[in-house]
Amino acid sequence: MTVTPPASASEAARDLALIRGRLAEAPDSALLKPLGLGGIALGHGVVASVPALVAALCAGPWREIALLADTRAMAGGDGELKTSVARALEADGNSVRRVTIGDEDARVHADPSTLDAAVAGASGADVLVSVGSGTIVDIGKAVAARIDGLPHVAVQTAASVNGFADDQSVLLVNGVKRTTATAWPDRLVIDTDVIAQAPTELNRAGLGDLLASYTAPADWLLASLVEQDDSYSSVVVALAREHVDSAVAAATGIGRGDPAALETLVGALTLSGIAMGVAGRTSPGSGMEHTVSHLLEMSEAAVGREALHGAKVGPLSVLSALLWEKVRATARSGRLRNLRFPDAAEMHRRIEHAFGELDGSAATVAECWHDYSRKLERWHAAAPRLQTLEERWDAFEAEVSPILTPASRLVEALRAAGAPVRLSELGIDGGRLRWAIENCHLMRDRFTIADFAFFLGMFDRDDVEALLEDAGRMGAGI
Repeated sequence: MTVTPPASASEAARDLALIRGRLAEAPDSALLKPLGLGGIALGHGVVASVPALVAALCAGPWREIALLADTRAMAGGDGELKTSVARALEADGNSVRRVTIGDEDARVHADPSTLDAAVAGASGADVLVSVGSGTIVDIGKAVAARIDGLPHVAVQTAASVNGFADDQSVLLVNGVKRTTATAWPDRLVIDTDVIAQAPTELNRAGLGDLLASYTAPADWLLASLVEQDDSYSSVVVALAREHVDSAVAAATGIGRGDPAALETLVGALTLSGIAMGVAGRTSPGSGMEHTVSHLLEMSEAAVGREALHGAKVGPLSVLSALLWEKVRATARSGRLRNLRFPDAAEMHRRIEHAFGELDGSAATVAECWHDYSRKLERWHAAAPRLQTLEERWDAFEAEVSPILTPASRLVEALRAAGAPVRLSELGIDGGRLRWAIENCHLMRDRFTIADFAFFLGMFDRDDVEALLEDAGRMGAGI
């Protein structure tokens, strides 16, 4: 039986039973992870349902709740949001223990010490309620994974990223941002009134994060073509992309804070997050653009100044789309037989040069080499099959073309929303941006269009400069 998805993004995101049915019908359903998200409350005023959701997760007349949050005041329908959530939980007969993480300026990093502090603060609680940004919920998901059996209700406070609805968290490991398996939220609460009161730049950043849906799945398909990753799922990509076009069409409304546009955005982001969770990896929504963003964030953390993740991903998706255009043109010109196969010593030197001074120790270099070396080994092992890329490219083009979209369309969407199009608008200077782009393929195991461009001999310093010049002519880039 063919299942017809709901017409609106928010309806589609709420209907987890329908999503499970669609995934069960997929030809590759046996390879997908079960959708472990327990339920989604999405709509007007749903934050009021938090006490009932907690009660449903933990029977008994009295419960101890660990409320995980940072120090930032947030607007809600009944005063400051975290205070009103705590008050409602207490009124329902619960004891609420505030677990505050981050500094006095509400800067929170998902590093080992912060995670340890959150685990210590939540230990012994019956239920964890996280209220806040993507980083707060990422830490909440990690705490729930560390404290086995701890139910987790995540209250999303902005449409800023797509990572609220999956079982993965971006954590700092040896100074390197790593996507780490954690735990699905038992319940995800997305109150559209709260989303509408979030700072506009946060919701614009969510649109930026969503634009990666036009390039990241293409990176995932490419990784399958070159025998780097056999997990590609067209059904998962269809789920992730289902309402992205609607969100892009609503870009002007998102920038203005229009409730209907924001509901479309948050629904599309939630579907993207679910897609990443059932894929067992972030590939449906994270490719080259995210590796560049993570490197920028690693360098920003060192100086204590960090721009919003999605705000960076939007302009970086433009660069990724441009690189895809260049690589496809190169492939059509007959250069697919001129692939590089560098040895381990050469690539280890590159990683040392790129990251040796990032944290003042060898830990970052070791962490990046640990992941990159596996990718390099697979590349060499696939050499015989890679010699046939030219013969297989037309079939690949037919499959990847519907995924990609012109870079100009992404620029138009960002402009319509009033979101940053140039990285300099976020305080990122040209030197740091060039460093992050040039070295993004060296930081992790995942294969992206940047890796392929490098192995084609078209991703060295001069090539990165030419990419930025092309973006500049569109009013994007630096």
